[in-house]
Amino acid sequence: MMRFDPFREIEELTQRMDRAFGQSGGTVRLAPPVDVHEDERGLELTLDLPGVSPDAIHIEAENNTLTVQAERKYARQDGRTAHRVERAYGTLARTFSVPAKYDLTKVEADFDHGTLSIRVPRSEAAQKRAVTVRSGGQLTAPRTVDAQGDTTTGTPQQA
Repeated sequence: MMRFDPFREIEELTQRMDRAFGQSGGTVRLAPPVDVHEDERGLELTLDLPGVSPDAIHIEAENNTLTVQAERKYARQDGRTAHRVERAYGTLARTFSVPAKYDLTKVEADFDHGTLSIRVPRSEAAQKRAVTVRSGGQLTAPRTVDAQGDTTTGTPQQA
């Protein structure tokens, strides 16, 4: 007796569609999983690219768009029959819209053990700064104003 698998029909349909559109052998265009984190320094994007060599990774930054592409090739060997090919092969690609407050001219990337880490720093114009306030023509200590309109001198207030 065979166990019921609700996803078997979907998997079979996907395989038929891949064959019909020339995507045989597990070669497809995939979007690799990504984590996106932000802190005061900028954005960090971390993508999983297992089985990809560093020279097969291409990163482009243009017009507030960051594009990552990588190629994982299937190595076919003569005289060898593949009974099952479940791992994904082909082009892995992701495109990200990056707000103008980040500087795409200073993107840095590291690749280690199948994980690509991309750092996009905040632009100089978007950096947080303390502003010196003049009072009666005299300079005073830098002050910032919070959202409620309270003025602080840069030291934390106690509740």
